Amino acid sequence: MWGRWVRCCVFVAFTFCSIVPVPRAEEVRPTTPPATGNNFLLSKVEEILKTAMRVIREDEGVVSVSSQREHSLAADTPILFFRKKGSRLEMIARGKMLTETVDTKTKKLIYQIELDKDSVIKYPHEGDYAALLSDPIADGSGDKKENNDFLLPEDESSKRVNDRPGYLEYGLGMMIGSLTTDTNTAANVAKSSSAYRFKNSQFSYYSEYFPVGIERVEHGGSFPTSTYESERVNSSEAISWIGVYYRFRPLLDRKLEFSASFHTLSDRFETANADQNLLTTQVSAMGFGGRARYQWVSPVWKPAKGDFFMRLQSIQIEGMYYPILTASDVGVSRGSGSAGSSGYQVRAGATLLAWIQFIPLFKRWVAQGSVGMRSYSLKFSGDPVQSTALGSETIDPGTRANEREIDFRFFVGIRIDDPIQSLFASDREKAR
Repeated sequence: MWGRWVRCCVFVAFTFCSIVPVPRAEEVRPTTPPATGNNFLLSKVEEILKTAMRVIREDEGVVSVSSQREHSLAADTPILFFRKKGSRLEMIARGKMLTETVDTKTKKLIYQIELDKDSVIKYPHEGDYAALLSDPIADGSGDKKENNDFLLPEDESSKRVNDRPGYLEYGLGMMIGSLTTDTNTAANVAKSSSAYRFKNSQFSYYSEYFPVGIERVEHGGSFPTSTYESERVNSSEAISWIGVYYRFRPLLDRKLEFSASFHTLSDRFETANADQNLLTTQVSAMGFGGRARYQWVSPVWKPAKGDFFMRLQSIQIEGMYYPILTASDVGVSRGSGSAGSSGYQVRAGATLLAWIQFIPLFKRWVAQGSVGMRSYSLKFSGDPVQSTALGSETIDPGTRANEREIDFRFFVGIRIDDPIQSLFASDREKAR
């Protein structure tokens, strides 16, 4: 009896095992393990970089960062700078909101951040990142709230803004020079001076919105001269030239700037002398030129907190050529025409910038010194007008003359941001 029941149980168990398959080892699929620490860190880094601002440049402790925001940040908003290093982010510096500008092409805000120099581990440079430690909106622009709309186009960090900042400058000074004349006739041989001093003034305006500018330089004064009979007479000279400049995009990390220019010149020499020894002459010319300028700091530089108030801003060299030049004598004359005459100028100089905080209104001051030369090659044609003075020598037709002035100039003046740009600037930009 019991043996029959045992046999039945064994049969049932065998039949069940045959019908229900047992899963094989290779078919057992383990569940996916949770994300590792490295994967989690990478995802956080990518998330932070998507909302970070990009550094455009650093200049004298002020960092420019590009933003997609449509509103200003409150002054002194704390900013953190960091650099991607492999799968990690390295904190390199801290700073605070200083001011802002607007990219004239994209119309986007560019924040100027003043570095906390005590916190600097490494100075930020193009391609680094910046993020807000707190995110207040500027006073009066809305409620203070969190806002993470810093997503940037891929090419935003490669754009340059304010490569050629605009400004207006005016200065007064003095020039000390010497004048020499070389001629093939007896006419105008007394037009020379070993040392004269003239007042000198300079006006410059460069646009913030267009890469063009205009400069006007003039000087003039009187000095003693002599007649053929060695009598002392007064003479005076007034010279002015106007240049229109086109500024090309700067090179070498915005340090080296080239400009092309068009110039007009006016030179009037007047004398009380009545003979051929010294003539009253009017010269006018048109020409073109070029300038190379190396800049250590921006033309609208402002020192960061703790910096020295004065900096060497730039050195430059410039040349002008006047292929169109006319010269005409008044009264006694070397001829009726001056076809084939030409002229040129060369000049080299250096500029200092100073920011004097306690002076109201005009805080940025400029001092410039330069040395240069102006030269004319004059060719006269037509019939001369002879002097009626007793004992005067005859002026032969076809007079040729070379006049050369070498001088040193120095002036001190003020320089302000482009006043046209200031009309459209934000309140914080006007307060700079």
